[in-house]
Amino acid sequence: MCTNLLVIGASARAFAASAARLGIKVNGIDLFGDQDLREVCGQVAQIHGDNYPDGVPAIAASFPGSPVVYTGGLENHLKVLDALSSTRKLLGNVSKVVKRVRDPAFVQEVAHENGCSYPATFFSSADLPKEGTYLKKPVLSVGGAGIELWEGVRKKPCVSGELWQEFVTGIPMSVSFCVNPGGLEVLSVCRQLIGRGWCQAKGFSFCGAVELLNVGLQQDMVARLLQFANALVERAGLTGLIGIDFIMPRKIAGNSLRKPIILEVNPRPTATMELAERRTGRSYAGLHLLSQGFSLPTESMVSTCEQDVCWGKAIVFANKPLCVSSVFTRHLKRSASFMEGQSFGWPMVADWPRSGSVIRAGHPIVTIFASARTPGHVLRRLREHVDEIVQGL
Repeated sequence: MCTNLLVIGASARAFAASAARLGIKVNGIDLFGDQDLREVCGQVAQIHGDNYPDGVPAIAASFPGSPVVYTGGLENHLKVLDALSSTRKLLGNVSKVVKRVRDPAFVQEVAHENGCSYPATFFSSADLPKEGTYLKKPVLSVGGAGIELWEGVRKKPCVSGELWQEFVTGIPMSVSFCVNPGGLEVLSVCRQLIGRGWCQAKGFSFCGAVELLNVGLQQDMVARLLQFANALVERAGLTGLIGIDFIMPRKIAGNSLRKPIILEVNPRPTATMELAERRTGRSYAGLHLLSQGFSLPTESMVSTCEQDVCWGKAIVFANKPLCVSSVFTRHLKRSASFMEGQSFGWPMVADWPRSGSVIRAGHPIVTIFASARTPGHVLRRLREHVDEIVQGL
């Protein structure tokens, strides 16, 4: 049984809170050190950007020995994963597996062999066709950071660590799985919110998601995603919680067959999984620990919530530097109290910034949640809640 856990990532709050619900003693290391992370952890270390991620192993060494789980961002830093796994039990995918599924050529090959599509990808702009629109993106991207629409000079030399990818239209989606010894379990399907102006997000930044409860997805498309995920597990050895980002093509008259267009594989707990936890009551941290061979009290994993309720989240970004004042904190608390009627006992505001902290332009301020009977209604409520928050900035 797992009784102690260290959670590390760009943001550790969601997984740490999920684990704490199981009675696990949690410590955390992340970039933000938000107030609600501190409330569920025994110890928290906020690591500053100029020390992330290279400084992670040294900071982790100062914490009591326990298994470690990594969240978003660290999958792009294999040496850090190796350093962590050399001193602690790493619960999740090791660097050898991560390297495989973060390789665009490998993902493209598996996608095409298993009923999915993949955008045309080039590692030099000199190879780009003369027509078309492309994205210039880091080979190792996270949360949409560093991605830009590119229609520049075709002969521009390739910068190490970048690629050019065909810009495909459609609906940005994600599907999350738990890879157990007995097989794959689909946890949720979400519509992603990307670069939404009402969240003050720029470009292709991930700024939230709305769970769909399989609404709007063809059975054939779900079957293709399952086939693709199973192939990844078989060929790369994936384990535990994973996510797949994809584009759902829009319907075309006379064409009922739509292949999911795979964008990337996230070999770790993802930002959308807490929505499934709110819907079902099942701790997603618990699912991950069970997949790694740990036992948990049976009652801790029983579904307790109304499963026909959709959940969504939106991340509010700073469009200019923001000092978190006591006035703004009171505004957040007042806004949160107005949302309690939709909460089903869950907090409706998360990633609370600490009073007195300074948030740089383009960085996240806070996460807002909403629930309703349909995805469309959830999205409307999210916009209303975010508008209320933004008015107090």
